[in-house]
Amino acid sequence: MRIGVLTFHSSRNFGANLQTLATQEMLRKLGHEPVIVNYVDEAKLAAFEKLVPDAQIAEHDAFADRYYNLSPALTSTEAVANYCRENLDGVVTGSDAVFRLATPYEPKRLAKKLLGKKNPFDAFSWDRDVPPFFLPFDAPNLIKGSIAASSRGTSFYYLRPSMMRQVGAALRDFDFVTVRDDWTAKLVRWLSMGAATPHYSCDPVFGLNSAFTVPEDEKPTEDLSKTILLTGSFDADWTKRLVSVIHDRGYQAVTLANPHEKEGNPLVDGELGLPMSPLRWYSSLASCAGFIGMRFHGYVSCLANNTPVVTMDVAKPRFGHCDPRNPNYDLARRAGIDGNYFVRRDLMQTAPETVMDRLFDADTQKKADAFAAKAPDILYGHLGRFEQIAQSRKG
Repeated sequence: MRIGVLTFHSSRNFGANLQTLATQEMLRKLGHEPVIVNYVDEAKLAAFEKLVPDAQIAEHDAFADRYYNLSPALTSTEAVANYCRENLDGVVTGSDAVFRLATPYEPKRLAKKLLGKKNPFDAFSWDRDVPPFFLPFDAPNLIKGSIAASSRGTSFYYLRPSMMRQVGAALRDFDFVTVRDDWTAKLVRWLSMGAATPHYSCDPVFGLNSAFTVPEDEKPTEDLSKTILLTGSFDADWTKRLVSVIHDRGYQAVTLANPHEKEGNPLVDGELGLPMSPLRWYSSLASCAGFIGMRFHGYVSCLANNTPVVTMDVAKPRFGHCDPRNPNYDLARRAGIDGNYFVRRDLMQTAPETVMDRLFDADTQKKADAFAAKAPDILYGHLGRFEQIAQSRKG
């Protein structure tokens, strides 16, 4: 079957590129002919140009040229619809925040708008028009599905009523819906009025190693076996104490590239800096001794490769508790490794010795490894629905 993948394939973001490649290659392993539906969102690309250095943008573009099987460029939902109808047997939307929507009636957003504060991430969600990722078009012969879709915490009860109706109708037309967090499951049930049943799916990056071998020229040239990689805006004093503990335990501390953090950290031993290809970033996390830092796909990449990890979440606590809408928290809870999840405030108040103890806790690692071992089967099970649905339609 010829299956399209409709996702944030062109985002200048390590995780977006990796999950796109993983979905493509898992479909290929199942015997399908995958194609990345090349939806070009000009507003989003323009936003990335302001956030990511030009040399790093070139790395993401080179990744796409080397690894994606791309359709022709499509610049509208109508163009996506026509391409899918005419060229595909099925289409899967996701992973990543493909179900993220703008919430114009949310009190905080209204207040910021009234105060004239601009949100640099406005281009990453949709306000009035239903995005193509909800497949809001009629295509009777096309099998529609989603893989590990996320709403990235969308407060769906603050959507425009017209958006609620249209998205709900689109979701009811899916043949199967899988989501990567409980909050998105709530969005799907709410907007579809219970007609769409969401199932959990781990992020596709958990299946990358099962379907794809990283080329040698994409692997780090450094030996990282005694290196703790760090990413995030840590307090200077806390960083000094952490680096001291890392040294005391026989490791070195090195910062890992993050396209949104353009300045190096003079308090550590070195930096794996930009520009960097998404697969070198992934391979660095796979081969290091441990990782302490932010970014959802950094967290996933560590778990998928059995790398010890402590994740720092930049989300603020909600009503004094971890925000259940956050994907890092949802994943930590599912894997049973909540103790290695911190919001930034709490991490900065935790002794570095304690953080290192948690990083290398044997029981935690067993739970993380067990979750990662089951993840590919979950992914292949969901992607296998295309063949099952096709067979049922024939029968």
